[in-house]
Formats: sequence, C-alpha cells, structure tokens
Amino acid sequence: MSAHIELRDVRITGYVAQGLIVLVAVASVIGTALDLSTGDARRDVLASLLLLPAAVAFVIWVRHASVNATAIGLREAKQMADVWRASDVAQHDRPFEERVPSPWIKPWQYAFLAMMLANVTETFVGGPVYRAVAVLSAVLTVVAAALAVVVIAQVSALQRPERIGQL
Repeated sequence: MSAHIELRDVRITGYVAQGLIVLVAVASVIGTALDLSTGDARRDVLASLLLLPAAVAFVIWVRHASVNATAIGLREAKQMADVWRASDVAQHDRPFEERVPSPWIKPWQYAFLAMMLANVTETFVGGPVYRAVAVLSAVLTVVAAALAVVVIAQVSALQRPERIGQL
C-alpha cells in the first residue's frame, strides 16, 4: 500500500483510559475492603464516581482506534477483534478473515461481563453471601481492569504511526 494513511494517535487517550480504569479497580478494592472491615455494605462511592470518566475515556479511545483500524484495514472495524486484525501490519499479507486477533480480547470481554454480573448480584444479596460476592466482584474488577490495560496497550502499540508506515 503506497498511499499515506492519516491516523489519530491513540496513545494519549489510551493512557488516560488505562489510568482511569486502574483507579476504578483500586477504588473498588479499597471500597470492598472498607465494606468488609466495617460491616457497612456498598461503600464503593469513589469507584462509582470514577466509573463515568473511565467509561468516557475508554469509549473515546475505542472510537479513535476503530476509525484508525477502518483506515488501515480498508473495512469497517465493528469489534475489538476487527480493530486488532486491521491494525496488525504483521498479518496484512493474509486475508482479513484469516488474521488472528489478540488472545487477550476474549478473556477481557468475559472478565468484564463476569464483573458486571457480580456487581449487580452484590446489590441483591446480604450477609455472608454478600461478603463472598463482594470479594469475587473485587477480584473480577482487578482482572478485567488488568486485561483492559493490556488490550489498550497492545492496540495502541499496533497503531503507532511509525508502525503503520511499514504498510
């Protein structure tokens, strides 16, 4: 491909999203620890306050990465796996459908869904079940956050302008 591709640099929005995601996970763990030590339930106020900015930063990063992937891959990138396939210049010699996405995408998506389910369940239970679900929720939050940070870092690295210049 000899045409110049104009891309947005997704590293800054990626760093912001990663930082906020990590802050949400840390605040969630601290909130859960406080809940369990004091006996008061649902003190994840800080995590809840950080969740909206983290979600907004992540959505902005996904949008920019998707637009870049569409420009790179010359086809619409609707899912994170498509963003990966389009962005990975090492696989551009293969047809799009045969390109392999990151092995971290599915585990991140499943961890995120499990975290959301645990968070919802946490609001409907009490007593010892609450303690178990709260701990599970905190663990899943950390796992989902860590996997999100990895996926954001990998896609951002794949879309570095100097790497795309290899096309």
